[in-house]
Amino acid sequence: MGSNTVRALVFLLLLVEFALPATAALAHGEPVIAVQPEVVAAGAEITVTGTEMEAGEVFVITLESLSGSTPLGEATASGEGEEAGFAATFAIPTDVPPGTYLVRALTEEGETAVADLSITLPVDQAGAGAAIVRDPSGELHQLERPRTTGQAIVVVLLAAISVGLGFWLVRSREVGS
Repeated sequence: MGSNTVRALVFLLLLVEFALPATAALAHGEPVIAVQPEVVAAGAEITVTGTEMEAGEVFVITLESLSGSTPLGEATASGEGEEAGFAATFAIPTDVPPGTYLVRALTEEGETAVADLSITLPVDQAGAGAAIVRDPSGELHQLERPRTTGQAIVVVLLAAISVGLGFWLVRSREVGS
């Protein structure tokens, strides 16, 4: 895999992380979690943020699909009153197959919160083609890939030519008037 492809994938991951809102889901009315980024390569890290929790509550964080559950770790809520929550970073195992997953935060008392997460192939295994993930129903979905550098250059050149033609037309009308 070329260094340009790796850079493009890293750029895409950063763009997704900062450009898209976090997925938040409310489970049974109480705790709420959000996962950032919403689309991540296997082997990368996610940040799970919990809110509307009681201080001291310990949440077991798991990655779930139709084929089973993968433990990611634990997070303990801190803060005061209904302002308690947590922010914890977890690594997605590199052997997790691409697909759509639920990230679940569960307490011993059974309180739970979930958020969606899409996982792609690890960056070192990703090809130049479209990324395909499988959602929980088994249906395949194609994720958009950024355009190549050559395509971006062509778009910039066409824009520059259009601007140049616009200036030429305006100038030719001024001279002809």
